[in-house]
Amino acid sequence: MGADTARRRGQWLFAAIILFGLALRIAAAHGALWLDEAWSAVLAHEAGTPIGVFVQINHDNNHHLNSLWLQLVGPGADPLLARAPAILAGTACILVAGLIGWRRGALVGLVTAALFAVSPMLVTLGSEARGYAPMALAFLIAILLTDRWLAGEAERSPATALALCFFLGALSQLTILFGFCALAGWIGLALWQREGFATALKQSLALLWPSILALALVFAIVLGAAAASLTGFQFGRYDPFAWSPFLHALALGFGSAVGWPVTSPWWLALVLALVLLAPALGVGRPWFNGLAILAFPLALALIHAGNTGFPRYYLIACIPLLLMLGEMIAVALPVRGWRRWLAGAALAAILVGGLVEDARIIHARRGDPGGAIRAMAARAPGGTRVILDRPTGKAILQVAAAEQGYPLVIVEKPCGPAPFLFLDRNDGEAFPAASRRCGRLYRPVAAARSHGLSGSHWTLYALQP
Repeated sequence: MGADTARRRGQWLFAAIILFGLALRIAAAHGALWLDEAWSAVLAHEAGTPIGVFVQINHDNNHHLNSLWLQLVGPGADPLLARAPAILAGTACILVAGLIGWRRGALVGLVTAALFAVSPMLVTLGSEARGYAPMALAFLIAILLTDRWLAGEAERSPATALALCFFLGALSQLTILFGFCALAGWIGLALWQREGFATALKQSLALLWPSILALALVFAIVLGAAAASLTGFQFGRYDPFAWSPFLHALALGFGSAVGWPVTSPWWLALVLALVLLAPALGVGRPWFNGLAILAFPLALALIHAGNTGFPRYYLIACIPLLLMLGEMIAVALPVRGWRRWLAGAALAAILVGGLVEDARIIHARRGDPGGAIRAMAARAPGGTRVILDRPTGKAILQVAAAEQGYPLVIVEKPCGPAPFLFLDRNDGEAFPAASRRCGRLYRPVAAARSHGLSGSHWTLYALQP
């Protein structure tokens, strides 16, 4: 009876953690769409048809399943509706991560679910109209299926289910390819260690060939459509590899995953030490942890891949990091002595740090570009004109104005004339105290700054008499 009561309490606590994670994601999903989301919505709308999403938007900002949803709801949809798939997928990630941990005990499942529920990276990506959260869900399901299969607990081969995970995951966000490489290496090395090279190769291919075909199909669609277009495949921004932004983004990604988004290089040393110590501390999946958390970013550095200066790029590494930490902490908590105290302190630091960061993200609302529309509407209720400082502001204002039903004419020429001027900036860029355009003086009347991994920093200026 005692065991049944404890099991029920654990299940209720698991459900409460999932609901709390859902509440965090809903709270973080308010505010008008920021640049990448708005750009996706505009591209999806301009594509016109579902087929157009696949053959016309040859752009790295096109996360296909997300674009289909944005096309369905329209560019003027309520932000919560536009972000609904990410919210649901992000919440489901907590469930699946908890189930992965639960395979090694109820405490591991609960701790792992709690880490996924409050992780600022996952709260951010699980509350924005992009494809990262659905991709993360597909990856986690693939991990769960593989974990069960390697343990001999699967009643049938999960080959088809894995192929579906990677097919839908790639249509959500193409970086799941790196997750497949880590998972394939985990399977091959675990089987090689257990049954020898020849058997490992045979069984790995039998399990993974449908997934290889599924990924090849998605990349064939993407590359084929790009080859048939006049412009080819385009990047919203492409930065060649450089060590400083790579290390900065990797440290910030790991830090954001565990609730302390600082860019100290000590994060990288700590993560390396934890991965190497994990097997000795009783943590499972050592091959997978090493490949996904360490080998994946190392491979990017060795091949000097471009665009590695974005922390969200390392979501594939952060997911197994959180799974590993959940197991590492939960295994140590029942042990008497210093290990229990250290594990408890680590859990408290991650949860408290994560919740503080989540509160900042929720308060900032990704900069909420809708505030610029409200400021213009307060001064010109019947509609107005606005000058852009950069082309990136166009999609932001288009979608925010459509959501509020406000008649706004966007002037893309540098001078106007227009009563308002809209400036958007990246992190680290300052806004001028005033701006003069073709002899006209504009002063700020509204502004917002984002916080965390996503968002738009902007200032709205009004024409002075």
